[in-house]
Amino acid sequence: MTTHLEIDLDNLKSIIFKMADLAIEAISGSIESLKKADTKLARQVVDKDAELDRLEVLTDNECVKVLVTKQPAAIHLRLVLALIKINTDLERIGDLASNIAKETLRLDGKPVLKPLIDIPRMADITIDMIRNALDSITEKNTEKAESVIEKDNEIDDLNLQIYRELFSYMAENPRTISEALGLIMVVKAIERIGDHATNIAERAIYYISGTDIRHTEE
Repeated sequence: MTTHLEIDLDNLKSIIFKMADLAIEAISGSIESLKKADTKLARQVVDKDAELDRLEVLTDNECVKVLVTKQPAAIHLRLVLALIKINTDLERIGDLASNIAKETLRLDGKPVLKPLIDIPRMADITIDMIRNALDSITEKNTEKAESVIEKDNEIDDLNLQIYRELFSYMAENPRTISEALGLIMVVKAIERIGDHATNIAERAIYYISGTDIRHTEE
């Protein structure tokens, strides 16, 4: 028999999954806008960030309501605490995607410094990380969550590779500094998105197993 608490928790998860879909859509849209110099799409990404902000407030309020009125214990309590943190991570992912879209607006229709290959690849990896992190919650699968955390190393490697390439552009041709710095900002934003996806995976492990793996030595 489904309890009122379980209904409330399912509702909370539904909101979080909706936020994840919006965050993923924002990442895809922002990178696509940059690739195609599509300022219209970039504005849509920026405008839609308000919906993620609204859902963040809603989720916080609903989590507090569940904690106060239902007083969940054990795994249910861990789920609510994890969702409060995941909520913040997803909202910040939306902010970072919006920042990428703002770079498209700054360029105002001009093409980017170089063809985008590794940057979209980085973004695709972060999208997979977010999806797998959320799936690990649904499936109560710590191994899937751990695989997300391992993927962050791939993001870091690409981040360093692109940084080196862009600094070479600036050294060879100082006229490219503004455009290169813009792409460095984009790469940094994607790297931070990967960090937030890793955070979500860590919250998932805490929810499933009760183990807090943050800041632990390997």
